[in-house]
Amino acid sequence: MASRVVIVSSSLLKSGQIDMKSKDFVKDGREIPAVKKKGFAPTGYCDSKLMNMLTCRQLALHLRDTNVTTYSVSPGFCRSELGRNVEMPIFKKMLMLPIMRMVQRTSVQGAQNIIFATILDENYMVNGAMYQDGRVAEPETLYVDGLGDDLGKELWKLSLDLVDEKKQ
Repeated sequence: MASRVVIVSSSLLKSGQIDMKSKDFVKDGREIPAVKKKGFAPTGYCDSKLMNMLTCRQLALHLRDTNVTTYSVSPGFCRSELGRNVEMPIFKKMLMLPIMRMVQRTSVQGAQNIIFATILDENYMVNGAMYQDGRVAEPETLYVDGLGDDLGKELWKLSLDLVDEKKQ
């Protein structure tokens, strides 16, 4: 019997950055230089979603000779409490609220993306790919492809080292 691992990510992974030299994402989170314009999404969120997708890819490689497949899923831009962490004046949030209500998905619509990845026949899916709205999320998948294999391998090794460190 086949099994699958579904990891929730986000299209915001394209705003994520992972510096394997400083490893600033491990404990404290990435600092944004004062001269660089800060985006609306929290850096930790974007970085973690990129790490989720890289983990999905590495897991797919490590499990390729088994009956286990892995998929990453972007639920889409859903109404949630994530906005509470966005640094923006309250009046701007209030002005944006009606627009956000028109374009955001409900939590049910977001969950449907995750359920899709758990129930679709695996013969129609690509192991290690990201899905959104019932199909491969091409921009995000291509973005991660463009990062190469080394970053995912380094992150995988670091994760194993951190787990070993906790055991001691």
